Amino acid sequence: MQKIAPEVTPQRPLALLALPPDLIGNWDDTVYVHTKYHPTQPFKIIWERPLAIGNLTDPQWAGLWEMCRRYYCYLRGYRARPISRATAFGRVNIALRLVDWLVGCGYSFFAEVPYAALQSLVDAVEEGIDAASGRKRPRRKRAGRREYEDVDLVAHPRADSLTKSYLAETLHVIWELYDLYSHPLDGETYALNDGFRYSMFDSALEAFRDGHKRGRDPEQTDDVSEELVFQYTDAALQYVFDYADDIIVLKERLDTLPPAKVSDRARPGERVRQLAEVLAEEVWKEHSDLFDAGEPIYSRIAAATGIEVTTIYRDRFKSLIVKTACARRSNDTSEKAKLVGQLGDFARAIPRRKPAGNMRDRDAAALVGLPFVGKERGSASPWPIEHVGASHKSSPRNIEAAVTDLWTSIAIIILAWQTERTGQLLNLDIDCLEKRIDGWYLKSRVFKDKNDTIGSPTIHACPDVVVRAVQVAIRLGAQARLRADSTKLFLRDNRLRDSVSDDSSLRDRLGKFGRKFVRGEDADKIRLIPRHLRRFFPTLWVHYYSYGVKFRSLQRHLDHASLTTTVLYGRRFKNLDPVRQSQTHLAFHLIGENVFNGMSLFEGAAKKVQSILARLNFKLSEPADFAEKLNNELTASGTRVYPLHFGYCLWDREAIKKALCTVSDDLGDVHSWPKTGKSETICGGGCTNFFTTSIFQTFWEFAHRRHREMEEDERAPALLRDLGRKGKRIAQRFLRAFNASKSA
Repeated sequence: MQKIAPEVTPQRPLALLALPPDLIGNWDDTVYVHTKYHPTQPFKIIWERPLAIGNLTDPQWAGLWEMCRRYYCYLRGYRARPISRATAFGRVNIALRLVDWLVGCGYSFFAEVPYAALQSLVDAVEEGIDAASGRKRPRRKRAGRREYEDVDLVAHPRADSLTKSYLAETLHVIWELYDLYSHPLDGETYALNDGFRYSMFDSALEAFRDGHKRGRDPEQTDDVSEELVFQYTDAALQYVFDYADDIIVLKERLDTLPPAKVSDRARPGERVRQLAEVLAEEVWKEHSDLFDAGEPIYSRIAAATGIEVTTIYRDRFKSLIVKTACARRSNDTSEKAKLVGQLGDFARAIPRRKPAGNMRDRDAAALVGLPFVGKERGSASPWPIEHVGASHKSSPRNIEAAVTDLWTSIAIIILAWQTERTGQLLNLDIDCLEKRIDGWYLKSRVFKDKNDTIGSPTIHACPDVVVRAVQVAIRLGAQARLRADSTKLFLRDNRLRDSVSDDSSLRDRLGKFGRKFVRGEDADKIRLIPRHLRRFFPTLWVHYYSYGVKFRSLQRHLDHASLTTTVLYGRRFKNLDPVRQSQTHLAFHLIGENVFNGMSLFEGAAKKVQSILARLNFKLSEPADFAEKLNNELTASGTRVYPLHFGYCLWDREAIKKALCTVSDDLGDVHSWPKTGKSETICGGGCTNFFTTSIFQTFWEFAHRRHREMEEDERAPALLRDLGRKGKRIAQRFLRAFNASKSA
């Protein structure tokens, strides 16, 4: 069937607009469903929209509905500059809001809106289209923001207005509804059958600029504390490293159980409904196998409906059969039509039985081996798992809940360590990992501001923790991918069908995950969203990895179009006082642990700690006096500790003289921490400002293995193999020191 808009009216010649090629359906469908190319892509437009009077699809609003559909077709296929499907959906949504405003103001067509009403709309639209029609715009809490507090609108007059980008889009749609109605596309035919007769702007660019001038700056997602994100990542790491193997084994046992036998016994009313449907078809038949000379053949009717012969004579069945026989003998067509209608109403009143799916055996829990306690236990432990099936009657400790938390943990790790956007994450394939000479890389596709259909391929180095998460996901969703013949990494089995979760489902699962395992003030005030985890990486980059001034490098890693966005992501870099206080507090904490709890410090900076303690004359001090003296000493000397992912850098006014990471540009300011990035081979290669503790033993074990593989790789260049040999020796030295301190 050719997808072409309806015939045009003679009074106003309209262009024949073809529907978008990715639309699954026809012009008159009340829901436009499109092919979904990736999980976060919008794919549905619902035209059944309630208005102040009736519904948009009602006959009285046929002209408005046609205008909206024609506007959508124009946006998708006839603009000089193509726009993405998501942008077209957004503009159509604005047009639908304008239709709601139009009907609420008492108009039937956009063309009958007077100049004064249009002027009032444009003047008030920065408060929202609802506000322009006299209704209070509902304030909706933006995802990722803390609860909204009262704002002084005198001091901040734009706090309650629309954002610059959305207001510019709204005014641009108002301009297009005028331009496409007033000016023909090709000199003869018009795109829209209805639209504004007037415009407040001379061009689309003027409307766009006016929106940016009047709107407010968009809100940034609130930063959450490192402690909060660390609670999420800590629980996620436990699931992926400690509990994943046991959870997958339980799931595999459950998947291999044979389905239980489902009873084919009819439910109450089901046989009556089947009989009514069969009899309704027999009323109009001239020759029927179920009726002979106008009399019913009960045995044949029973066989056709699945009713026992001895049961078919009961009143609830026999009464319908007798009425049908009488109607067949009658020559009155109205009587037959009336009975058919009654039988149809009777059948529809009884709900149709849903086909039974695979039912689990009632003893499934015992067959799987529940209750089950895994080998590893921790603060986020799902043990003991007691039930099969998640319901309001079962314990929250069931296999389905554990599997869902494991999927959420995998997503958390990839988002936090790899800075993937939600669309990139959910669209990963099972072959997303690539092993190269220098380690693992993660392949994904970017859909933002680029090709929104298939995406643009990108590849970034990834740490071992991400590799582990991907490998767990491959095992966890293996059966679902096999059934669906798919390669999507995040394809999982659900109750209705195997599918990849969408953005809203991922956010919901992050919220449930946080309610289980996260505590603190922010945990109650703000719901973690994927963007928080993406912003967490720049926080590490700026404050912990010492790449604060290398925003260009961070911009490339985050794939930001604008450097301003990258700076905003790491905006706490500018707020140095709290950062310095935190670093001084960390120095106080670590030195205190060394003194009072015997925590061993390894490498050159341990001598600097001993020098600090010697100046304080610790032996003659009480613990309380020592704490005060230590705090005063650290503050006076400007001593701060900079956390690294493999140890700590102890920095003071004299540190730059012997630092191994300095370059000539850093020597001008003796108080500033070097701007160069740190690595385990530089800091661990004998720097007097560096120290590490046994807390980082896991990192050094990974470093030893990674550098050993690099050294033994014959394909690697000689320089790379030499660096691998050096890194392996440094890691060996620290591992020996850790083991010696434990045996001492």
